[in-house]
Amino acid sequence: MLFDISRLVRSYDQPFATGVDRIDLAIGLDLMERFGSRCYFVHAGPHGICILPQDLGNAVLQRLQHMWNGNSSSLETVERLTKLRLKYEPHVRSRFLREDDKIVSTQTTYVVASHSGVGKVSGGMSRLDPLRKMQRLIYIHDLIPLEYPEYQRPATKQQFTSFLKELTDAPVIAVSNSNDTDRRVKKYAAENAWQLAATDVIVPTLDFKKTPATPLTPRVSAFLQGSSPYFVILGTIEPRKNHLLLLQIWRELSQLRNPPRLCIIGKRGWENENVVDMLERCPAITETVFEFAELSDFEVQRMLQGATALLFPSFAEGLGIPMLEAAALGVPCIASDIPVFREIAPPRTTFLNPLDGTGWLAEIVSRTGDMYTQQMKDQP
Repeated sequence: MLFDISRLVRSYDQPFATGVDRIDLAIGLDLMERFGSRCYFVHAGPHGICILPQDLGNAVLQRLQHMWNGNSSSLETVERLTKLRLKYEPHVRSRFLREDDKIVSTQTTYVVASHSGVGKVSGGMSRLDPLRKMQRLIYIHDLIPLEYPEYQRPATKQQFTSFLKELTDAPVIAVSNSNDTDRRVKKYAAENAWQLAATDVIVPTLDFKKTPATPLTPRVSAFLQGSSPYFVILGTIEPRKNHLLLLQIWRELSQLRNPPRLCIIGKRGWENENVVDMLERCPAITETVFEFAELSDFEVQRMLQGATALLFPSFAEGLGIPMLEAAALGVPCIASDIPVFREIAPPRTTFLNPLDGTGWLAEIVSRTGDMYTQQMKDQP
């Protein structure tokens, strides 16, 4: 087993993980546990494509497991090992890249679960596997860069197209994270003459447990002590997440007495000029909309637990892990009526068209009590 650890190495110092990060890590840990000494790690970085020593690859996984999930028993040892060995990456870059090496064989499966790694290097798979002996398995989170390029950075579509082309010039197993993604992958594969060896669907499940309590930052503590109800939107601020719809709704709600609040949890992403303009220059929402860029897992759980509902108005998603997290905490969700949400959503979910601003406003107001409903009726 040859696991592409490139994204996780790049995320080595990141204290917070995205959904893709967490799934990538879970797959890496599972492969290491099941294959042990037969699990190797490949990394595509600034020094080129290299095979990391197994103890280093495992140490990276354990460090991120501790940082993101808080359950590694030997963090100090892991820290020392990874900090020492990552400095010497150029010296191990050629290991196992000989054509006659045991890792380049029909008995080896290359696994990438991050839309990153060797496939991002032009000619990378040919250098890793010049005789095309290895089996290839891609875990695909979504095809959003291809289907909705308007929501991405200008270069993203071409980069993702090249990544997929690099990996599919030989037979490949395509594993999708949902039935919706699987349908899209099969259609794209047929249109682009992929050599599909097989397809499968493995929907991530949430192994939910309460995060150990940690001190709340003063700003989070102050927010939780507020008296008015609040709603949460969770995820990177990017165009397809449809934050702009909610900001316009909260501009309207700001006219009410003691209006409900909106808690935005997530870093600012890309192509967000209109959203950023509203967050920074719209005085009407400064007292009701609160932005939190980096919260601990415990703080996120606390915020979700106290929310009236999770709001998920996305135009496009590959899965929707925040919806599962909210359900585990007993928090209802108001979500876009898109296929993948219909597939994974828990029973209490309310579905609305992501363009139906009036419908979203009415649903939000209906969740906040008679006082707000009557105020909206009294609006001129």
